[in-house]
Amino acid sequence: MNRYSKLLNWEVVRFSKIFGVLGLLIIVAQFFGIWLNARAYLSSAEITMERKSLTAIQYGEQFTPAKMTDSLQSIWFEGSIALCAVTIFIYIFWTWYKEWLGKNTFAYRLLMLPTSRMNVYLAKLTAIVLYVWGFVALQFVLLPVQLALFNSLIPNEWRQPITIAELIGRNRFIHMLLPSDFIEFVLYYGAGVMSVVILFTGILLERSYRLKGIVAGFLYSAAAVVVLILPYLVENKWPTDTWFPSEVLLYQAVIGLCLTAVSLWLSSYLLRKKVTV
Repeated sequence: MNRYSKLLNWEVVRFSKIFGVLGLLIIVAQFFGIWLNARAYLSSAEITMERKSLTAIQYGEQFTPAKMTDSLQSIWFEGSIALCAVTIFIYIFWTWYKEWLGKNTFAYRLLMLPTSRMNVYLAKLTAIVLYVWGFVALQFVLLPVQLALFNSLIPNEWRQPITIAELIGRNRFIHMLLPSDFIEFVLYYGAGVMSVVILFTGILLERSYRLKGIVAGFLYSAAAVVVLILPYLVENKWPTDTWFPSEVLLYQAVIGLCLTAVSLWLSSYLLRKKVTV
């Protein structure tokens, strides 16, 4: 456990600068997007009021109110979240392949540490989960501040009242990051961990067998996807093959657990027996 903790701390520190830059980018982009959308609404309202000789109250009664949900659906908001997701996806590969870069590969020293090689694997996996949760926590903290900014920019009579819970429920990205239901939380993040484990297995197959491993890793990942979406592939093919939503959910949960277990076992085997430096 002590070795694992040190490896985890080391992995977290390695990504900390990237995390800081992305966190700052999220803050700047999202607040700028909210301000930009608010200014656009106010400018449009002022022009309309001047043309039609309306008061602020009359404008609020006759025209669509400003919505915070519109600001959260802008490229500034959703784009910053998507950028973080893409960065994490790239880092899933980079966290392994960077160990083999350079003349004196660091992978040799890392895999020769007097500890189980699975500690290296689990430290990388845990670090990625912590990165994701770190971004989610940042977004959760920012939402009330962003709503307060929006409310301060738009007069009461021109905006649609909304709560934080409603904001989360109406935005697809935020709802996936902050599901209101515990079962949804387990399913979303469980699927995320399973995906990372499968990708790790594909990477280790490539590191073990090189060119053949690329094909093996691709086929393994593709097979995992096919098995998971099998209920949708056979749906309506035959009269007796109709799946109820609860059955699909149960099937995918069980298969997901099995795939995760198999991937962990295969990764452990590859790290112990096949991965070369």
